[in-house]
Amino acid sequence: MSIAREQEFKAMITATQATQLQAHYPFAAPFTQTNRYYDTQDQSLRQLGWGLRIRQFTDHSEQTLKIPAGPHRQLLEYTDPIANGELAAGGTVAAQLATVNITLSSLFCFAEATTTRRLANLPAGLLTLDQTAYPNGNQDWEVELEYSDYALALPFWQTLQRQFGWRNAKPKNKIQRASENVN
Repeated sequence: MSIAREQEFKAMITATQATQLQAHYPFAAPFTQTNRYYDTQDQSLRQLGWGLRIRQFTDHSEQTLKIPAGPHRQLLEYTDPIANGELAAGGTVAAQLATVNITLSSLFCFAEATTTRRLANLPAGLLTLDQTAYPNGNQDWEVELEYSDYALALPFWQTLQRQFGWRNAKPKNKIQRASENVN
């Protein structure tokens, strides 16, 4: 079980921009994860601005609840390891859901996506490059800089934008994109 504060910059980019970025930075070997997204029938989590997912890797699974926590895309992330790839009671995620009277039994999987992720640890933060594929055959590319020092990260992010030519527009989050690409 873990609780983390996440701060990040994000942008949607083209496949060409992704290839250029990969050639320019020392990304580690890619890995794949499948994300399944959950909400109640009346979209209680969405209305709160919260996001709940299960991430399945080749050797383990985890459930994560993301809750907005401030400016500059700050989020609190509650993550619990799970054994069978299903939502599990007894951890930090279920405890946070209980604070707003949401039970695990009221949740259902409404979307999923498979992401190939590349990571590069840089002085300004963790640079992430995601290629995400959806069940309907669509795919997209997203770049993210997760940081702890805003004053260091901002100029680096602005340099990336200029260097690789992407615009400074707030992208839809992965949950929104997955729900728009259901098969």
